[in-house]
Amino acid sequence: MPEKHFYFSIGATVGSAVCVALAKKRHEWRKTSRFLQWLYRKEPQWFLYFPLIILAIGIWGLIPDIIHLMGWLPKEQTRGALFDVFFFHSTLEHIENTMPVLDYYLNIIGEFLLLAIALAVMFYYVIQIKKAVANHQQSRRASK
Repeated sequence: MPEKHFYFSIGATVGSAVCVALAKKRHEWRKTSRFLQWLYRKEPQWFLYFPLIILAIGIWGLIPDIIHLMGWLPKEQTRGALFDVFFFHSTLEHIENTMPVLDYYLNIIGEFLLLAIALAVMFYYVIQIKKAVANHQQSRRASK
């Protein structure tokens, strides 16, 4: 079985893309979407939960391994073509079994993708913290 880096990194990359799209369009969509209006009333800082979205979508790639690990299906069935819906799980299993060098490079790429995502998320939250501190300082100056 290949290392989980590539499965998870594909999912985390897709999750990150979803979060970037949400972050860029959330102000625009807030004007027209009743759901986003409700969400902003309920939790004004809902976008701070983006890492959970990334994690949830990333875990999607690990579902066949989880199914096999829990003993719900044998390994042969979780390697069927149907399981390619989980970020190409069966195809990557085939690559791992037949082309170990390519599998090695895919896992390295996956590790770099996860590193890039972690750094991007950290950078995003540093910016959010700086904005919050600046807003807090402005409100303190205005109240004096």
